[in-house]
Amino acid sequence: MQSHSKLNSAIKYKITAAFALVVLLQSCVSIETTSYSDPDYIGKSYNKICVYSVEGDLNLRSKIEGIFVDKFTGAELNVVQGSTIFPPTREWEDEDFQKTLLANGFDGFLKIEMIDEDINVTTTPVYDTDTYTSTKENEDGETETVIETRTTVSENTNVHVQKKFQADMIDVRTNKIAWRGFSATDANMSMIGMHRETIIEKFAEGVIEELKVKAHITPK
Repeated sequence: MQSHSKLNSAIKYKITAAFALVVLLQSCVSIETTSYSDPDYIGKSYNKICVYSVEGDLNLRSKIEGIFVDKFTGAELNVVQGSTIFPPTREWEDEDFQKTLLANGFDGFLKIEMIDEDINVTTTPVYDTDTYTSTKENEDGETETVIETRTTVSENTNVHVQKKFQADMIDVRTNKIAWRGFSATDANMSMIGMHRETIIEKFAEGVIEELKVKAHITPK
């Protein structure tokens, strides 16, 4: 029984530590999101949404769409990754998007785009001084204490990444922008465990919260 208790304690400790790390990382990413609804679509709610990233980097596109789908799934909404419906095997025209979305029963088309990125690197010196104490015999035969210090200099580098995103919710039936959101994020990428996915997660959370506030999505 004692071994089981120790095992459970170890599991609880790992879960707590992992949760604390997530909270710490989330706190190191700031985000400000602003959004606007078109007057013709105020309060229009969308139930089946296609999330589509316009990133040219296909790996990043997949990550962005996947993170958004995960966050929307937490809100119990029917959301699908756009790249599975519009694979990058051809050039898709605006009329292709609307036609395909209508044929598959989507009413909302959420387009995601990173519109600006700024990377700021700062380097500061770090001084580390060690003190060593020794004894030696002087010319008079007396023992004296010798204190010696050694200082090493290293560098501490901080990388702050600022990103600006735009998200458009397009009404599939009319093919017009019903809602537009802007997000600005600031993250300290020097934190251990910090990844660009953390920034995207905060962006997704901000977009979903704004869509809720504007009544464009209604979680079940």
